[in-house]
Amino acid sequence: MTALKMDWNFAVCFFLISVPQSVVTFNIDPNSWKAFTQIENTAFGYKVISQKTSSLIVSDPLIQSRNERGKVYSCAVAQEKCSPVPINVPSEAVNMSLGFSMTKDPQSSKLVVCGPTIPKNCKHFTAYNGMCFILDSNNNPSAPIPSTLRDCPPPSQTDIAFLLDGSGSVSTGDFTIMKNFVISMVNGLKDRDFQFAVAQYSSKCEIHIKFNSFSSTDQIHWINQFRGVTNTAKAIKKVVSELFTRQAGARENANRVLVVITDGESHDRSELGTAAWEAEQKKITRYAIGVGSAFNSPSAENELRTIASDPDNKHIFKVNDFSVLKEIQDTLEENIIAIEGTQTSGESTRMEFAQDGFSADFVSYDNIIMSAVGAFQWKGGYQRYNYRGTPLDSFQKGDSNDSYLGYSMTVAKTSRELYYIIQGAPRDKHMGKVTISGNGVFQTLDSPEPQIGAYYGAELCVVDLDLNSVADLLLVSAPLHNEGDQEGKVFIYTFTTSLSQRRVNLNVKHIQSVKGIPGQRGRFGLTLASPADLNRDGLVDVVIGAPLEEKGEGSIYIFNGRKEDITPTFSQRITGSSVRTGLQFFGFSLSQSALDHSGDQLPDLAVGSKGAVILLRSRPIVKLWNKVTYNPSKIPTRDTDCSSPLKNTLKLCFSIIGSNTGMTDLTANVNYTLTLDAKRQSYRAYFSPKNRVRFGMISVSMQEKCNQHEFFIESCPNDALNPLSNELVYTFEGLPIVRQNNLRPMLLPTTKTTLDTNLDFEINCGIDNICIDNLKVDFNFSGYSVIQVGIMQDMNVTVFVENRGENSYNSRVILKYPFGLSFRRVTTKQGRLECVSLDSDEKAALGETTCFISKPIFKNNGLATFDVTYSINKESNFDRTVTFTANAFSDNDRHSPDNELFRKKTIDVKYAIYIALIRHENSTIHINFTAGKNDLEKPVHQIFKVENDLRDLNVNIFIRVPIKLGVKDIWTNNNLQIQGCNAERVEQPTIPDFVAALQKQPEVNCSVAVCRVFKCAANLIRKQMKFYVISGNVSSGWIEQTGLRSAVFELVSTATLDYNKTAYIFFSFDSINTAPVGKINTQVEVYEEKLPLKETIGGVVGGLVLLALITAGLYKAGFFKSNYKKMLEEAGAGAEGPRGDAEALSQE
Repeated sequence: MTALKMDWNFAVCFFLISVPQSVVTFNIDPNSWKAFTQIENTAFGYKVISQKTSSLIVSDPLIQSRNERGKVYSCAVAQEKCSPVPINVPSEAVNMSLGFSMTKDPQSSKLVVCGPTIPKNCKHFTAYNGMCFILDSNNNPSAPIPSTLRDCPPPSQTDIAFLLDGSGSVSTGDFTIMKNFVISMVNGLKDRDFQFAVAQYSSKCEIHIKFNSFSSTDQIHWINQFRGVTNTAKAIKKVVSELFTRQAGARENANRVLVVITDGESHDRSELGTAAWEAEQKKITRYAIGVGSAFNSPSAENELRTIASDPDNKHIFKVNDFSVLKEIQDTLEENIIAIEGTQTSGESTRMEFAQDGFSADFVSYDNIIMSAVGAFQWKGGYQRYNYRGTPLDSFQKGDSNDSYLGYSMTVAKTSRELYYIIQGAPRDKHMGKVTISGNGVFQTLDSPEPQIGAYYGAELCVVDLDLNSVADLLLVSAPLHNEGDQEGKVFIYTFTTSLSQRRVNLNVKHIQSVKGIPGQRGRFGLTLASPADLNRDGLVDVVIGAPLEEKGEGSIYIFNGRKEDITPTFSQRITGSSVRTGLQFFGFSLSQSALDHSGDQLPDLAVGSKGAVILLRSRPIVKLWNKVTYNPSKIPTRDTDCSSPLKNTLKLCFSIIGSNTGMTDLTANVNYTLTLDAKRQSYRAYFSPKNRVRFGMISVSMQEKCNQHEFFIESCPNDALNPLSNELVYTFEGLPIVRQNNLRPMLLPTTKTTLDTNLDFEINCGIDNICIDNLKVDFNFSGYSVIQVGIMQDMNVTVFVENRGENSYNSRVILKYPFGLSFRRVTTKQGRLECVSLDSDEKAALGETTCFISKPIFKNNGLATFDVTYSINKESNFDRTVTFTANAFSDNDRHSPDNELFRKKTIDVKYAIYIALIRHENSTIHINFTAGKNDLEKPVHQIFKVENDLRDLNVNIFIRVPIKLGVKDIWTNNNLQIQGCNAERVEQPTIPDFVAALQKQPEVNCSVAVCRVFKCAANLIRKQMKFYVISGNVSSGWIEQTGLRSAVFELVSTATLDYNKTAYIFFSFDSINTAPVGKINTQVEVYEEKLPLKETIGGVVGGLVLLALITAGLYKAGFFKSNYKKMLEEAGAGAEGPRGDAEALSQE
């Protein structure tokens, strides 16, 4: 476990990768500003923390000095040198891997430094403990926490029983050898906490020595052989039931071992499977020793497999002769000793391999928590200590073996000054999970995209987006999550609390996921940090490490914070090779905080790699103000000489504004391109004949700098209405700041570097030369009253614009719509339109659709009507209602006072759900009863399978089960229950005359029977299935009331859904959108009993009558007479007597 997280050669066994290079550049300078190394280092840079503006704390947990392992260094930024921090490690804390985990308290700047690998030699094994130290701001260490290592646990106990074959096939000499083998085994194990018992079997089985009656090996010498047949199974059953008991001296928590020695196949082999199962139920480990050539046959060898525990290679021994039993003694003893630590109940280990301090963090009042991933058979958990090293409460252990709870750990503080402890368990059920506990809350998070071996929960990070000391987001990484050629994923959750009925409720909801670039398998998310507001926009940013990208050189990703989440795509990726040649595993550690080490009022980012820590600087981010003006400001349209072009002067000004630092000496070069009348192929303006493009450069600073350019406009052009749309495109190149080691400012990436400016023609508005328009805007939702997310693929907004005044110039409507909708198209119903739209990319912002109405002139009494269609993202999470706004604008200088330029409307939102209520295939289809028998019962299982398809939600499932017809119970169990449900009420039937109803339609449902209604509250995750089982015996007593002695009834249970209909709508293919009713029918057949005695008698009588009729017919036909005569003639009988007798008979 420890090696897994610490081994720098893990690229071979745990991590691996390939492909591209650094992508988008933002404001972290990829060039190394400061680099810290040590001549002697094994894992220098394993952890790094920006402690103060003048220093870093760096750990090397693998450096070895005699019996001390691990060092912590204080690295002075100015001198770029590191020196060990003196920590008085107790002599018993050998090889502790000091600095394996380090965490900074953001409130006090104290550090907790831990070493979780302290070995302690116990009698039969080596335990592993850990210790932590708190360093104050001057690096003065506290006493160790805990103050001493825990004592070795008492040795494990084992009860071992030997079952000897005393059958007749074993010679007297071999039986003695067998006893001597057992004596030798006892002598080899007696120094441990073992108890011994011996039994012998042949035709019978006798327990000679019980656990509580064993005194010496002499007792084994005096055992006499039984002889007889080999009844192995009966013997095992007797030993299991009578010997491994408290009365026979067996200890409750001891390991249980049974050694069976046999020389051939058993006579009761059919019972061996049952005997082995009974032993397994008592958690008895079984060894089978087969002696002789009999076990060369497959059937005999199969008996050994049945007797022995799994795996066979550790629990089966075969020898050719009793004389060589001694050759397997050592191996058998080793195997038995190897399970000595395994308890028969509870955990196999407790705190023996705890590795305290695997992770650690600060909680309130100078207390710390230390995780112990190896505690209780690697269930893990944590212990809280005060600064003196005293435990404050009991150890809080996990609930799943081998889950590694506490592999990662962090603490989240909420708005009510409450602290929650968050732990990762990346091996829980091989999928991983996260637990959140504190303030009476215990909550678990499973991966939104579960995947075996993904290590979900390997790293955790709490993000305070707005720097108010309250957690806003929780990041959970799964660095081994695989998607095609990508490895690693980080899942992002909102982290909020609410107060309900004086109880604090914790709300943690998955909102997004991020991952690295394709083609890399570099453990994206192995490290996480939210160190600072790196781009100085007032929101904290996130750094994610992928230390095995680029063939082990490593890289880091920067995701910028937004108001409610982080950007879904990274703003910058920095590879190790771009920072410094030869770096390995760059990004293996990240400082939790980013301080201003360079004195430029900007945060600097500390990143660890193998053997080196790199300090990267933030670059100043600036905005660029620009302005384009014209002289004259409008193109004259009166009294113009059409033979000469008009002259105009364009003035272009820039200045640097909005720096994220207090620097005043920022400079840059701006290269620009001006294109006149850029939107027209046939242009009306030019700098020189046939040239409308002008290139230029201007050096800008914090003060305004301007350039001027003269240009010409065609006089009397064909189009003197639409303005000249002139385009400015520019690039920004920050110049080095000498006093800041040539750091260069950079332009805010969201800055638009393309600008269109219009030069309008003069507007002719009559005598007063003033056009006063009167615009009215309105819109509706095209008949929709609710947005059905998941059902509606798109929606229409119908917009109406009217001009009730004088001509309106460049009239336009801006329709704002919520995040989650995507512009699709505009359909014009009346008027002429030009529309553009920009969807929102974050929830806090709105999308905008801008439509120009009859551009350039929207005439008096003009009317425009159009539909704007938006696609609805089925994954969107809107508020309960969403708001649309419409604003009308024009370029007129004056507007009528009674204009209606703004409309705001809301529409409800409902989310589609689809839940199937299905009959499970294992439900009982048919049972039958004999009519007239009221005391019969048959088992019936009715199983509802509930499948949730579209989204997570809470629903109530009501299951109605017929339980009584008339005065008779249908089920034999009066207290019928369904697991996961509560019996809420009993409903009476709506049809009182059930007999008539059933004779018409034999369906036993809630209309004719009393029904019990079960309420099943279900928190359904998307794509989850739940099962509700109605199980019991159906009686035949209720059938007689129907008066039917031969019929097939349908016993019908139903399931219905109840959900929040104000928030959800059921998805169906009809227009009703109602949830279906689930039904389960079980056929109950009743039939008349047939009487076999009557049928037999009738058959015999009928047969006799038929035989008589056949005989009479043959007699009348002369069959008997003619045949008899023929027989006499053939015999040639000559004696008179016989002939006379024949004649007499013939005459008769």
